[in-house]
Amino acid sequence: MSYLTQLKTFVEVYRSGNITRAAARLHMSQPAVTSHIQAMENIVGKELFIRKARGVEPTAIADDLALQVASHIDTLEQKVASIRSRASTDYGTLHLAGPAEYLSQVAGPALANLLQADKVNLVIHTGNKSNIYHLLENDVAELAITASEPTDAMYEYQKLDKERLILVMNRVQGKLLREREISAELLNQHKVVTYDEQLPLIRRYFSEVFSAACKSPVAAVCPDIRAISSIIKAGIGYSVLPDYLCKEGIAKGELVALGKPGPENDVYLVWKKGALRHPRVDFAKDVIMAFANINYLSTLPD
Repeated sequence: MSYLTQLKTFVEVYRSGNITRAAARLHMSQPAVTSHIQAMENIVGKELFIRKARGVEPTAIADDLALQVASHIDTLEQKVASIRSRASTDYGTLHLAGPAEYLSQVAGPALANLLQADKVNLVIHTGNKSNIYHLLENDVAELAITASEPTDAMYEYQKLDKERLILVMNRVQGKLLREREISAELLNQHKVVTYDEQLPLIRRYFSEVFSAACKSPVAAVCPDIRAISSIIKAGIGYSVLPDYLCKEGIAKGELVALGKPGPENDVYLVWKKGALRHPRVDFAKDVIMAFANINYLSTLPD
């Protein structure tokens, strides 16, 4: 039996952490996958996985072997898929996950171009960071857009865009504060609107701009970040939003930008290792990346 086939099986088990799941992804029987792993263990002369109640745990030898061979297996898979795709089709349904606000406000041109190619049907899944990575991990989504850089070795990614965090307030209170020096102490006298009780964007802005904590009373918690600007426009408090959600309101005078520009977040296009061997996914990745930095470039001065 070819070492290449056995190594491919080993890499899938290593990434899946589960022989049954690896067998499903490889379209093999579970005994066949087990046989491949046993053959690799005979070759290296060491145990590669420790069997657990809910899967397998790689040994130090498996970690080293995966580090040495996984990227090469992926490269070979992609080369074969590329050759195969010349005689096959890119057509099919693509599942894309991402934050609703970025997909609705920024990613439209990339998604429209993907659909206009008339090769891919698109199913979009929206959610927060944990939901997005859960969809990727469980093979529900093949590509994902997220402002959270992946830390798990099972993922690959490219930087897709940047977003700037902006402190905005309703126009009545904002006009009164616009000429004053904006500080944490000043803002803590006003109500804040947030999409999460932990104040994630607001907390980061306060930390990096003021080196202080936000102690403002929370006026509202709204899990749809797109609605926060509407609440503020109606005259309620302030918040910290990505630039693409508030720049139109600022331009129309419906929102007032205060203080220094906040920190930047990188936005990533993420996929599981090995996903690009599917021509449909590789094609979609290339189309979406053709629109890289669409938000960042729109915020640069003319």
